[in-house]
Amino acid sequence: MAFEVTKMGKLADRLENEAYEWCVESIKEYFGLEPGENEFGYENDITEVLTEEHIKEIEEFINSDGWIEGYCQTALNTLCDRWREENDLVLNPFI
Repeated sequence: MAFEVTKMGKLADRLENEAYEWCVESIKEYFGLEPGENEFGYENDITEVLTEEHIKEIEEFINSDGWIEGYCQTALNTLCDRWREENDLVLNPFI
C-alpha cells in the first residue's frame, strides 16, 4: 500500500473555518463591531451588524490588486455573498 494523506476534505473544512473566524475577528476589530449575544448566550453572526458600506469596503479589498491568502479570500467572499443574500442586495459587478 502506498502512502497517502487521509481525510484531506476534513482538513480543508477546518482550514476554511479557521480562515473565516480569522477574517471575522479582523472585521470586528477594523470596524469596531460587537455582534452581541442571542438569547441562548451564543455570539450573533457578524452579518447581523454589517452594513452595506462595510460590505462595499470588504469587497473593494477583495477586488484590489493586493495579495490575499486564498482561504481568506474564500471566507470574505462567502461572508459578503451571505450578507447580500440575507439583505436581498445584488452584487454590483462594476464596483
